[in-house]
Amino acid sequence: MGAFRNVNAPLITLPAQALYNPWLQTPLGIKVSKTENLNTATGVDLFTVTGKVLIRVWTGEVTNAVGTIGDYKLRVKTDNVDLCAATAMTSAGVGYMWQLSSDAGLTILTGSSYAVSAVKTADTNGLGIADRLVGLAGGSCVLQSNRAAGSAGDEQVHTIWYLPLEAGASVVAA
Repeated sequence: MGAFRNVNAPLITLPAQALYNPWLQTPLGIKVSKTENLNTATGVDLFTVTGKVLIRVWTGEVTNAVGTIGDYKLRVKTDNVDLCAATAMTSAGVGYMWQLSSDAGLTILTGSSYAVSAVKTADTNGLGIADRLVGLAGGSCVLQSNRAAGSAGDEQVHTIWYLPLEAGASVVAA
């Protein structure tokens, strides 16, 4: 662990992945990814947040074609707080991408034909990137997908870029 100093802020210790791999830290923040197997019946614990963080961007990309997933949403499992509205993910081909917007009342999906409209692009219809404050000062919480089961082999990769907002704050794959 190392530290950096901002003259306008207290000393903040960054997680090891931010200090030793320059490819993981961008102007958007620190990058962390997790692959989700979508055939699990109720959902998957995706990330553990320690302390308070600002999630700048949260994206998903289908890496193995998805048949039908019902009522897909992202939430803070620890407190059952939704990060987006539930939606069905149907016939999403390899390369289909989505992005969490700044409006928790909207779904993550961007079109009516997910096999075509969002392959290799994601559109939040002008709502911008996530910019979500998440976490608990001095504590932790779990971010989870919540959904009906998909088919065997259905899979996507989640990627979060975040900024720590307090000493020791981090996001790690669960």
